Amino acid sequence: MAKKKRGLIDRFVMGSEKSEGYARASLPSNRWELGWDIFKGRFSKLFIINLLIILFCLPIFALLVFRYMSILNYGITYPFSQSFGVGYGSLPSMDGAQESIIFLVNLSSYILAPLAFGIAAVGIAGATYVIRNMVWTEGIFVANDFWHGIKKNFKQIAIIMIIYSIVFYLSSISVAMCDRVIATGTDTEWLYIATKVLTYIIIGTFSVMTLHMIVMSVTYDLKLRQLFKNSFIFSFALLPNNAFFIAIALIPFLLLLLDGLFMLIGIVMVFVFGFSLFLLIWVNFCQWSYDKFVNDRIKGAKKNRGIYQKIKSSDSGALKKYKDQLAMAEQTALNSRPVKPITDEELTIAELPTSFSRSDIHKLEQSKQALYDDHERYVEEHTKKDKHEFTEQDKENERLRLEREKRIEKAKRELAKRNKK
Repeated sequence: MAKKKRGLIDRFVMGSEKSEGYARASLPSNRWELGWDIFKGRFSKLFIINLLIILFCLPIFALLVFRYMSILNYGITYPFSQSFGVGYGSLPSMDGAQESIIFLVNLSSYILAPLAFGIAAVGIAGATYVIRNMVWTEGIFVANDFWHGIKKNFKQIAIIMIIYSIVFYLSSISVAMCDRVIATGTDTEWLYIATKVLTYIIIGTFSVMTLHMIVMSVTYDLKLRQLFKNSFIFSFALLPNNAFFIAIALIPFLLLLLDGLFMLIGIVMVFVFGFSLFLLIWVNFCQWSYDKFVNDRIKGAKKNRGIYQKIKSSDSGALKKYKDQLAMAEQTALNSRPVKPITDEELTIAELPTSFSRSDIHKLEQSKQALYDDHERYVEEHTKKDKHEFTEQDKENERLRLEREKRIEKAKRELAKRNKK
């Protein structure tokens, strides 16, 4: 039969993953290969997802620009930016003035952070859901799956992001206040330095917890209390892994801190795939950690989704033999059931007239039931007859069946031992 060609619109909407030529055996065999395979094979989709994330994160970018402009405005209007002695009196000390400006700006501008982060949660909910489906190697349609992810996960992710924005707001005020006190000089300077360090530890830990909570919320059906508990455990239990993968995912953003060509490259990378690549790396890593520590404890949870378990050459022969034996056993069970020949003419299906009533429908059901009962009686009679009249061929077939069952059980035990190894 000739293979039916798929149209351009069909391939665009359904994706190549749902085509007839898509082979599960072509899946990568580990998470590193999976991440690279998604990046090079679905780059256009990652670009679209990145644009959607940027769109919903515009309020956060606007908030950062507003903060920066506020600091510049304070710098222009404060006396230390003007010539002393021309309209301004000399100030006794300007220690801590810059830190005071930052404290006041953070206090007034970041108050809008919960609103900005709540809007960003829309894009994060949809994008994380789509990236998760990519990591599971499911066929996706970006627009449809993005919208489905928003409907399914927005409420929980919005709560997570608003809580994070509050922690971020309080942390920024705390650090700015400590800098101001340290700059003006105090006998208890060590106390404010310790407070500042502690604040950085808190916001850093909560940032990692938030990343874990976002992925958990689109992977499992967990309550908010369970999300906090599990994310806290993963943040500390996998501390080196968390730091490593976050550092890799932040490379496009770290280039923005450099000058010249590197900054230009960083801008292009962030605009094209920076945010979606960050999500891809993080979601892929989280799925690895769930397979290793969580999924074995959850009934019905699937492990290694998107990973193709390659069969060794030593296992292929036993596996083929095992499948052949199963097929033979199923055929034996199917052929052992008697089937009544179609010879009787007294049992027929009642036909419905063009205008039928309830009684006509009742007659149809009765005729169908009569056929079913007649066949069951035939099976029962011949099955009983076979139990009392075993021929030599029947005995030989029974012996072969028992041998096949023994070989199947033996093959199962061998495969179980090899899987454990």
